[in-house]
Amino acid sequence: MTQPLRLLAVDDNSDVCFTICAIAQQIGFETRAATSHKEYLQHLNDWDPTHLLIDLQMPEVDGVQTLQHLASLKSDASIIITSGLGTRILEAAARAAAENGLLVLGILSKPFSPKQLRNLLQSARGTNNASRDPTTTAYPRASAAFQVTEQTLGEALRSRHIQVHYQPKIACDRGNLIGFEGLARWYEPGIGMIKPDSFIPLAEHTGLIHLLTRQVFENALGWFSESFRGTDLTIALNVSAKVLSDPKLPNWIAQQCKAFAVEPAQLILEVTETASMQNPVAMVEILTQLRIKGFGLSIDDFGVGYSSLVQLARLPFSEMKIDKMFVTTASHSAESQKIASAIVELAHALGLHVTAEGVEDDWTLNFLRDIHCDAAQGYAIARPMEGSVARSWTRAPAIERERAGAPRHL
Repeated sequence: MTQPLRLLAVDDNSDVCFTICAIAQQIGFETRAATSHKEYLQHLNDWDPTHLLIDLQMPEVDGVQTLQHLASLKSDASIIITSGLGTRILEAAARAAAENGLLVLGILSKPFSPKQLRNLLQSARGTNNASRDPTTTAYPRASAAFQVTEQTLGEALRSRHIQVHYQPKIACDRGNLIGFEGLARWYEPGIGMIKPDSFIPLAEHTGLIHLLTRQVFENALGWFSESFRGTDLTIALNVSAKVLSDPKLPNWIAQQCKAFAVEPAQLILEVTETASMQNPVAMVEILTQLRIKGFGLSIDDFGVGYSSLVQLARLPFSEMKIDKMFVTTASHSAESQKIASAIVELAHALGLHVTAEGVEDDWTLNFLRDIHCDAAQGYAIARPMEGSVARSWTRAPAIERERAGAPRHL
């Protein structure tokens, strides 16, 4: 049975609450309003809202404190933040809420129009169907009783339970497929899917990252060779800082590409800014060797590190990936739009290819096209898929890909 959509509007102005509730009711929400902190707590505990609209300027307990309270409860409600204080303050509050683990749908700067609120609430309705995306393999989530340990991860690697899923990348200007990013996924039979952030840090800490990297590269290069040998498509794979410290890495990757008949230019190695800051001299040497051998080199999550410009000046990158923080918020954040535009302009001035990750709607894809970003990936195009599903996705008729989120002219 589908859970009803329940919106709790938290605003000290009763007229504003009435208007918000009326708009939400028009599109199928049950609604309640709270004009005080006491009312907010009562409705939160007694009614269990699925969505909250929170004004930052509440007289007793401000909106930031309310968001902190929700984070302490580990609330899974979808949240809209509103205020008349200006977009920079709204965006800062939304960023803090998101980093505290809350699901922030967007911000609304007062006065906002009924259409703006309606659009956010409509998008909220769409998130309830995300699990039914046809490009996503229907694996159950891991049982809370299952413990991710060095022993269980080691056994998963020995049993080859680590898979690679593939997320398409398209050219922003024409919408054509240009490649994939390969992502490690752990599916434990009888347990479910283990989130990458649950086992990647453990693999790095225990040294299992070297075996994990070998398996991911072998699986991904084998799949790519079988499916797209002789094409101009690319495959991007992440490389941990721990693995990059190995001086044998450039030759090993070159040998793997030769074994699977994958041209070096078809492989893009994604390196985080954090990784590029460790052992700076050795990093320059290894990354330069990789570029000499013809591999692409991408600086991942660009824009969130403290030494981004230093790394660009020191290291021989060929691509820059805009951090998804600025991409996913671009549709409702003027600041994110400006930062994304500046990153694209900087990258092109340095002769770098630019990819945006985290593209979740058509508006963002059009925005990236307008600022001349080169490539994009994200749920608006397709989610990461098993190899067989990804292969079928590329061969599906245009109308089927469009239903799955891909551009019609792919």
